[in-house]
Amino acid sequence: SGIMDSVLEKYYVAAQSWGSTIKEHATKIFFYLVAISMVWQFSQLLFHRSSVSELFGETIRFLTFIGFFLWILRNGPEIASSIITSLIKIGESAAGQNTFSPSSIVDIGFKIFDNICENLSIWSPVESAITALTAIIILIILALIAINMMLQLCSAWVLAYAGIFFLGFGGSKWTSDMAINYFKTVLGIGVSLMTMVLLVGIGSSIITSCQQQMSTTIKLQELSILLVVSLTLFMLVDKLPSMVAGIITGASIGSSGIGSFGAGAAI
Repeated sequence: SGIMDSVLEKYYVAAQSWGSTIKEHATKIFFYLVAISMVWQFSQLLFHRSSVSELFGETIRFLTFIGFFLWILRNGPEIASSIITSLIKIGESAAGQNTFSPSSIVDIGFKIFDNICENLSIWSPVESAITALTAIIILIILALIAINMMLQLCSAWVLAYAGIFFLGFGGSKWTSDMAINYFKTVLGIGVSLMTMVLLVGIGSSIITSCQQQMSTTIKLQELSILLVVSLTLFMLVDKLPSMVAGIITGASIGSSGIGSFGAGAAI
């Protein structure tokens, strides 16, 4: 129980320890770019012999721009973590789940596998072998779903704390798009996690319901239903989150690869 949550917690703690060091280097880049941008921008005003009002207005705009991106740089990890956590909570609330954990879906697979192992019979070796193999495949599929969830969460925490380096490029208008793209990427991962929570909430409830309706003597027909449900959930978790996140970046639906799951990918 909870086999993946401990790994996820270690990544989260490690990512938090990176924040201060990376933020220090990002701040240096930020002020270097501020100095370059200030020299270039105000030298243009002097060469064009701008009036005092134009110089004053440009100074206000420059300080507002720099102050905003400096505030974003200093609070970047907290803002990114808040975006990701809030979107996960939205998904949990909509799916009717109290907590979101990659281990929860794997625990269901272990319960199914344990239940099947207890009901295997040596008097029907062929049927028992096929049943055990089917249970192992179901467990592997559910484990892949959980690993997909864990990868998304790990990438979210790594991006939130390691990606703040790119916020240092907000010190200049020429490179400020890189800082904005940081939050676009964070929002994309948050939306992917929210979609994943919704899908896993639906899928886990269906799998749990099928498990509860299974007879005392496990039948291969019942396991086949679980196998199809698990495979469908795996395909949805693999394709839909990236499609929904593509709304932020403007990616088309066709680029998400829905319906293109071939034999090689299945193997």
